[in-house]
Amino acid sequence: MRQGKQSKPTIMIFASRDHGRAETLRQLLYGIEEESIPFEFYEKDTQVAAELAWEAAESSKLDVGIGFNSSTLVLCYEKMGEDRPLFVISSRSPEWQIRALGANAARLVKKLPFKSLDDEREVGQ
Repeated sequence: MRQGKQSKPTIMIFASRDHGRAETLRQLLYGIEEESIPFEFYEKDTQVAAELAWEAAESSKLDVGIGFNSSTLVLCYEKMGEDRPLFVISSRSPEWQIRALGANAARLVKKLPFKSLDDEREVGQ
């Protein structure tokens, strides 16, 4: 059964309780904050990053959710469907790449082009 959407428009971030490095979360949030979109963060009992991301997207009034565990970060957009995450990267990715994923969640809301997750030089643009 689907949960109702939260009251204010935010990007929802759901992480497994053992999500790992604090720096991963910090860089993810920096990326979102750089684009000035509000977010909410919750720890959940679920361990599968894709499931967390989908649940987060379903809970978001903006339809954008990020889920992560100690090994994987996933960005989902509810309108794309559960089986079509937009981005999937390792939780051990370089800080610039994790930050870019956070920025891309916000850019999805703002309908702006995504930052590259392949080339650090393109992220600063």
